[in-house]
This record gives sequence, C-alpha cells and structure tokens, in this order.
Amino acid sequence: MTWAEFQIRAHGYNRIQEREDLRAREIAWAALIGSHANPKKLPKTKELFWGIGKKQNVVVNTKMQDAMKAAQEQYFKEKKLKENVR
Repeated sequence: MTWAEFQIRAHGYNRIQEREDLRAREIAWAALIGSHANPKKLPKTKELFWGIGKKQNVVVNTKMQDAMKAAQEQYFKEKKLKENVR
C-alpha cells in the first residue's frame, strides 16, 4: 500500500468515526435534554455539549498578554517580598 492510498483510507476511516460520534452525540443530547435536568445548567448547543470535528483556536490579543504579564510580575514581586521577610 502506498502512502497516498494509506492517506485516502485514513481519511475515510476518520470520516466514519466522526459520523459514529455524531450519532452518539445525538443520543446523548436527547438523553440529557429529556432527563428533566435543571435547564440553567445545560449547555446551550450540541457543539458546546460535545464538540466534534474542527476545533477552534483561542486567540489571545496583546491586551490579554499584557494583563497576564503584569499579574505574573506582581505575583513574583510579592513572593520575593515574602521570602525576604522570612
């Protein structure tokens, strides 16, 4: 079997597995919704309940990075002060 043939078969296998996962998600979603659970604690969509397929990457903007860096610096300063007191 060539590499190209293997890739084609692997792609087909992954599609079959994804279809089976979708079926299982449908059954699990129906069981969750129909079980008279607290609706405030339920996920809003099936994708939030059980994501299948492409995953979305979280983009961290520069403001978030700066805030995390500032919090880390403050933590390390406080930690250093506590060590110097001992």
